[in-house]
Amino acid sequence: MYVILTSKPGQFRSEPGAGMEPREHYDYVLCGRVRARFVVAELQAASRVRIVDEADPAAVNEVPSKFLPSFERLEQARGELETLVRFGDLDAQLVRHEPPAAPVAPAAPATPRITFINNKERQVSAPANSNLLRVSLREQGGIPFKCGGGVCGTCKCRIVLGRENTDAVKPKERKILDEAQLAQGYRLACQTFVHGDIAVAW
Repeated sequence: MYVILTSKPGQFRSEPGAGMEPREHYDYVLCGRVRARFVVAELQAASRVRIVDEADPAAVNEVPSKFLPSFERLEQARGELETLVRFGDLDAQLVRHEPPAAPVAPAAPATPRITFINNKERQVSAPANSNLLRVSLREQGGIPFKCGGGVCGTCKCRIVLGRENTDAVKPKERKILDEAQLAQGYRLACQTFVHGDIAVAW
C-alpha cells in the first residue's frame, strides 16, 4: 500500500514514521514557486505520520496512517498527485526530485598516541587536542615540570616524531626557546597541544 504525505514550506511538514518507506519525492511548483512538497511512501505496517507545525511556537501532532488515503499501487498514488495539482490553465507542474541527502555525521576525532621515549618508550592514548604536560601528568609519562605555566622552562622537551601533529608555537615558548631549538622540534610541554601521534623526549 502507498500513501501521500504533504508538506507546505513555512507552514508544516509531514514526516514518515516507522513502517513507512519513502519512495518518491515531488515539488508542486505554481508560477515558478514551490507551494507544496509530496512524498509517496510505501506503507509496510500500521504507522503514524508526524505533522510538524513550522509556526512559532512549533507543535507536533501524530496522525495514524489509517486516516490517510491509501493506494494499492505506486501508479495510483502518482495519478492522485497529478489530479491534486491540476487547476485549469494555471502554470502548475509536479517536479520529481531526489530526496535531500541525510546529514553526514562529522568524523570522530582521532585518538592520538603519545610515546614518552625517556620513560621506557611508554605509549598512552589521549583525546585529540590534549595538552602534552597534562597527559604526561595523568598517564605518568615522566616529563619534568615545575610551574606548568610556560615561565620556568623545566618542561622543555623535543618532539622527535609527529611534529606536524602539534599546534603552533606560543609566544611564551619563544621567550625560552631560540629559533635553533624550535627548528629541532623543542617545545614546552605545558604549552603544547597534540592532535595526532607523536614521540617526545626530554
